[in-house]
Order: sequence, then C-alpha cells, then structure tokens
Amino acid sequence: MEITELCEYKGDTWQIELDGARKFYVNGSIIESFELEKGQRLTLEELSDIQGADVLRKAKKRALYLLGERLMCRAELVQKLSKTYGAQVAEEAAEYVAGLGYINDEEYAPKLAEYLIRRKHWGVRRVRLEMLHRGLDRELVENVLADISEDDLDEELMSLIEKKYALKVQDFDDRRRTIAALARRGYDFGAIKRCINAYVQNNEDFGEFDEIYNEDEI
Repeated sequence: MEITELCEYKGDTWQIELDGARKFYVNGSIIESFELEKGQRLTLEELSDIQGADVLRKAKKRALYLLGERLMCRAELVQKLSKTYGAQVAEEAAEYVAGLGYINDEEYAPKLAEYLIRRKHWGVRRVRLEMLHRGLDRELVENVLADISEDDLDEELMSLIEKKYALKVQDFDDRRRTIAALARRGYDFGAIKRCINAYVQNNEDFGEFDEIYNEDEI
C-alpha cells in the first residue's frame, strides 16, 4: 500500500490516503512518530501499528480526562475504557497514567472509604460492597476498613441520627423504620442500637429504647 496523499485535515488531525482511494485519520503526533510521508509504502502490519498507536493515544487522553473528573481505582478506569477501546488498550492506558502517578489504589482506597462514611453516611457493610464493586482488591479493602475505629463510626452514625432521624426516634413505629433505614445504609444492628440508645439517653424527653426486633428482621 502506498501513501498517495498526506495532509492536515482539521486541528491536530491528519488525513492519510492509501492507493488513491482509502482514507483514514490520525493525530499529527502519530505522523511524526512513524515518520510518515507521501509516497511511502506500508505493509498491513505497519498500517495496523499506526492505527493501533492512534487508538492508544486516544485511550490515554480519555483516561486523563476521566481522572480529571474524579479519582478512581485502576480496575474502574480499565472497565470504563474497555467499553470503547477494548481490554488490552485499556490496560495499556491505565499503565500509562499509573506511571504518571494519577492512579494508586493504595492511596485511593482510604480516601474512598472516608468519603463514603463521612459524606454518604454509609456503614461499613455498604462501604465494603461499594469498594469491591469498584474493583478494589478485597485484602486492600479489608485492611482499610480495619483501620477505621468503632468510635469514629459511632460518631458518624450519631451525627446522622441527630441530623436526619432526631424526631423519628421518639415514636415507636418511626423508630422501627429508622432502624431499618440505617441498616440499609450498611450499619450493623449493634451499632444502630448502641447509638440510638445513647441519643435517647441524652434526651430526657424520649422514652427508654426497648429492643424492637432482632438483627435478622432488618
């Protein structure tokens, strides 16, 4: 195959015409990298390498854009890129941005856990499921969650009760619904009971908190 035409097309994009008929488009950096010029002959393998390099360039650019929107772990980035560029190219693009220091699961995991606990107000059970769903290594997830103290979790749960459920814990039926709602957020029954008890005891107008139902019923 012979390059019969090679010219700028739009912006940084160049047009390559092969044998006077077939046209395709690549970034100018690819033209420079492969030292392409009019009249040059290409094998099918060389053409595949050129097109593959341009796809990888796009995947790297997309990876940087996605990470500019929000932090994510490597597996999540690869999953998003794979939908457009395929698994192999996605892995190469992830390796590239990892080399630049833009993804680091060991640094990302504790930040994600803190965000889910303090901003989303989720309990450990739901946080664990979300972290695993995003593709973080299970051992890493467990180590991160093990470093979060029970006191810190109770503090977040107490804050949530005060802000959102203060009035509801006064009523028997509303208290039942509150327990169920907190369980759906991922808090375990023991923590829920402990924190509601503490909240009720700090507010003398409330009645004593009786065990309404067991954990299996949540």
